Amino acid sequence: MSIISFLKSKTFLYHILFAIAAIIAILWISLRALDLYTLHGRSIAVPDLKGIEKEEAKKILKDLNLRGVINDSIFDTDREKGTVASQNPSPGFDVKRNRTVYLTTVALLPEMVPMPDLTDLSQRQAQAILETYGLKIGRQEYVPNIARNAVLQQKYNQGTIEPGTLVEKGTRIDLVLGDGAGDNRVPVPLLIGKSRQEAIQLIHGSSLNVGQEVFMDGETEDLRVYRQSPGVTERRIQVTMGSNIDLVYRSDSIFEFDEYLEETLSVKNPDLTGKTPEEAFQILRENFLILGNEVFENNVPLNQARVFRQDPDPLEEPLIMRETTINIWYRHIRDFND
Repeated sequence: MSIISFLKSKTFLYHILFAIAAIIAILWISLRALDLYTLHGRSIAVPDLKGIEKEEAKKILKDLNLRGVINDSIFDTDREKGTVASQNPSPGFDVKRNRTVYLTTVALLPEMVPMPDLTDLSQRQAQAILETYGLKIGRQEYVPNIARNAVLQQKYNQGTIEPGTLVEKGTRIDLVLGDGAGDNRVPVPLLIGKSRQEAIQLIHGSSLNVGQEVFMDGETEDLRVYRQSPGVTERRIQVTMGSNIDLVYRSDSIFEFDEYLEETLSVKNPDLTGKTPEEAFQILRENFLILGNEVFENNVPLNQARVFRQDPDPLEEPLIMRETTINIWYRHIRDFND
């Protein structure tokens, strides 16, 4: 039989069809096997392990056909030792079987650091140094002294702690500071909408102390200040240095803060036209607004300057949020009147 006759024969056609069918079968079996191996179309949601003891977290992952690996540990006095502090991938993230979930846990043994010498430093310098060492500010006590906000004594457990003494990382150090031997009243900062960390830093930076803390939603993550006492949403008030500021928190993931802040912290945009720089500054301060850039047209002297423009413009934005930055332009009072 010639080659051409063979190629036209039924035998050759049967062989071709058989080969094609075999290839299709092999491809189908391979794809099915791959699907079974990778669980194609099936995924596992990573559970939320934060706050769970590390061995229990590993067991939970194992039961879900996932692997838990501890790749780091941190020192955190606000969390229970030996529990999961964070995880990667995040909770709810869909993964395949046998995926590794990396866990960061709270260390069982505390890290010890030497106590720095804060004496004669300013409160801000002391706070920065404590943060560098992994320590925190505790109570701030103000006593009559001409050195306003200067550290006079550093204390731990109501006793003086000497520089170089080893303390646990995360320890709160109390400070005794001078009140300036004069007016020892300071304005209460506006804390509504701030994160817990931001609020505490603002309180300490304002020469005040954190008082009672209330967690309304039973959450300890993603917290923002819902209320404060003394409250300052209506007017700015002053209290004695070292006073307590009580805070009420709500979870940003549960409570609709944007709408709440718009209702609570909106203020009328004051028209500063014709005001002196000092008058403009006082009006902004009283309304919890921030003075931004100041432009003095033709280098006009301060005592001859009057506001002729501001941004945001009160005609275009009659209502703005407290703590909005206001930029101001001045011109000479003579040109202003013209």
